[in-house]
Amino acid sequence: MPSPFSRLLQRQFAGPGGITELWRIALPMVVSTALDTAMMFIDRCFLSRIDPLHMAACMTGGITAFACTTFFIGLIGYATALVAHQYGAGQKAGCPRTITQGLILALVAYPAVLALWPLGVASFHWAGHSPRQIELETTYFSILLLGTLIILVRCALSSFFSGIGRTRVVMVGNLAGLAVNTVAAWVLIFGKCGLPPMGMAGAALAVLAGDATALLVQLAAYLRPKLRLEFNLDQAWRFDRPLMGRLLRYGFPSGLEFVVTFSAFAVMVSLFNGYGEAVAAAVTLAFNWDMVAFVPMIGLQIAVTSLVGQNLGRGDEAAAIRAAWSGLKLNLVYSGIMLLMFITIPDLLIRAFRPDVPPPNYDQIVAMARIMIIMMCVYPLSDGMFIVFSGAIRGAGDTTWAMAASSLLHWGAVLNTWFLTSYLRLDPVSAWIGFVLVFPIFGLTFWWRFRSGKWRGRMILPMECTARPRQSEPTPCSSSE
Repeated sequence: MPSPFSRLLQRQFAGPGGITELWRIALPMVVSTALDTAMMFIDRCFLSRIDPLHMAACMTGGITAFACTTFFIGLIGYATALVAHQYGAGQKAGCPRTITQGLILALVAYPAVLALWPLGVASFHWAGHSPRQIELETTYFSILLLGTLIILVRCALSSFFSGIGRTRVVMVGNLAGLAVNTVAAWVLIFGKCGLPPMGMAGAALAVLAGDATALLVQLAAYLRPKLRLEFNLDQAWRFDRPLMGRLLRYGFPSGLEFVVTFSAFAVMVSLFNGYGEAVAAAVTLAFNWDMVAFVPMIGLQIAVTSLVGQNLGRGDEAAAIRAAWSGLKLNLVYSGIMLLMFITIPDLLIRAFRPDVPPPNYDQIVAMARIMIIMMCVYPLSDGMFIVFSGAIRGAGDTTWAMAASSLLHWGAVLNTWFLTSYLRLDPVSAWIGFVLVFPIFGLTFWWRFRSGKWRGRMILPMECTARPRQSEPTPCSSSE
């Protein structure tokens, strides 16, 4: 007879929406986003060997480039939820058609992103950065912006594999991308193998090399004959007005949320960088580890969105709800580990970015960064709630509310940061403490929305295409119904 503990584990892990089912999708995506994090982490480590200013400029330049693309990443990335609903409803032929609409949007978006270059460069001047920092930021930002098309196409293909739950393809692509990026960064930044040292430009080119490698791996998997036959891929290479309409309808709020929230993050970082180069370096050290805590869990969020979408496509709302709670349990384990690291080993975390020749003010940088990292223990657990429940309600199609709530919360945080740094003119550490104390509100807000159940009842697919049994045959509901 099973023990009470065994029965408890069985209830938590087994069945639709349980931890086991979610973990099969989530693990490769968590590893994938962790590899993306490692790519940025390694580049900043290499640049920190030159000086802390290079590391800080890499962060602000990269954030600004990402802010210019986030609307389209959010819009195209919502294909994950649409594909998950189609796959769960047995509409396999509709899955690659949705991805084709995402690829069309990527091509349309590219010139629009490039047009934002003057605004991005101007933002460095508006933030009051030093001339040297602006020069480095502009170099990194400009090269990344030119490679935006690679990122957008990769986003579309990733959405396909995430939506159908075959996330190992994304993981393998990101692993190959990390390997290429690491070697390229070492060669190009420091001038190895007979090449001249390229510094900041080399770091940006290495990122694009890694992204291109990940894209090629995913493209090769997408075009495999077995997958082409299973999903009728040869008939998917066309514009599909109904599918494009659904992607725009549900993806537009998601994309708008991305651009608003990441722009807010960029503004908050710039406000702290306005204190000077020493504070910019300390803030970058702290955010490097915040990124390690936050970004890998985006993989879990994608998995929650996918599994919630698949279960709702099958008409199984109970399993969709259970998948969200399973995601929270997994997230709390990782967030708890990061919380303990921030409290117990901040000096060890800082040491990973020690330059070969520390600048004269390095002790000041370390002193500020130590307190900033310790104070980050305030919000990892609430970040977990925000990540999981926002992914769940997006998977259910509640993207307009998610956009409005996230935008208000993030720009409220911007206003708080401006008030602390520019109006009250607090010292950097005191301003940072006030900055981190607002973030637990984010997780509580999205937890409340999920618990309220107001996300229920949204039909992402037409009624006749939902609530199919798991083994149902595909029917032609995905395009021109």
